[in-house]
Amino acid sequence: MNENVVKRLWVLFIIGLICFFAWTFMNQKPYAEKYAGQITKAKSLLTDDYSKEVFDNLIKFNINKTPMNEKLIDKFPENYCPQVPLNKGDVMINGGISSDLSLTFKVAETVGDSGEIIGFDPNLRIMEKINKEIENSGFKNIKTYSVGLWNKNCYKDLYFQDNVDASLVYRKSEGFYLPATLVALDKFIVKENIKKIDFITLDVEGAEMQALKGAETILFTQKPNLAVSIHHRPTDAFEIINYLNDLNCGYKFWLGYHSPYSKTQVNVILYATAK
Repeated sequence: MNENVVKRLWVLFIIGLICFFAWTFMNQKPYAEKYAGQITKAKSLLTDDYSKEVFDNLIKFNINKTPMNEKLIDKFPENYCPQVPLNKGDVMINGGISSDLSLTFKVAETVGDSGEIIGFDPNLRIMEKINKEIENSGFKNIKTYSVGLWNKNCYKDLYFQDNVDASLVYRKSEGFYLPATLVALDKFIVKENIKKIDFITLDVEGAEMQALKGAETILFTQKPNLAVSIHHRPTDAFEIINYLNDLNCGYKFWLGYHSPYSKTQVNVILYATAK
């Protein structure tokens, strides 16, 4: 193949590449337009005006990072939505137990000795620290497992930031990835002989939808109260609400906007009950 032919082929390849990216760009609809129907459906499922206002603010944040209205923050403490009660004697699944255990200890007091908190996090190093703090706290109703929650039992590389307890199933180039053990809640409770689940809270850094799919049998049969973070992925705001509604378990929905970790972040939780 002579030099001129090679040059022509490279030119054609580059032109084709430019055309491909131009076509892709031109056919990418803006977030609000692409998901308009799903957004409208999810908002209509929310029970009160406060939740709908929080939802509108979250959608605006997802579109162009418009700061959420600070007046909406902390209408009630995290995990304590008045319409979605956490009761004495409840068994709670805590997906994504944090190294800041202040909220976990508060919940442990609420459920009491007759209740239990079952916490999950795949970061072995952070979980070691968590277990030491739990032991020192004196609480006997908190149990932890060094695994993550997913839609099936598997192993998967998760992204970790140094000295941070959050782990993600997706991330950019900074930080590092480590193999982690992931489990489906439906299979996990059978293996561990856990008879009842009253409340599930999920803050699993973008894996909330997968964790819910791994707990569908629990959702159908036990209808636990839910507190699920919906701010990690732009589509979570509406996809998780619509997914739970489409299961036809009878869930009703509220939102809570709790204190964000910084001015550029949000902390929005979907609360649901079928009881």
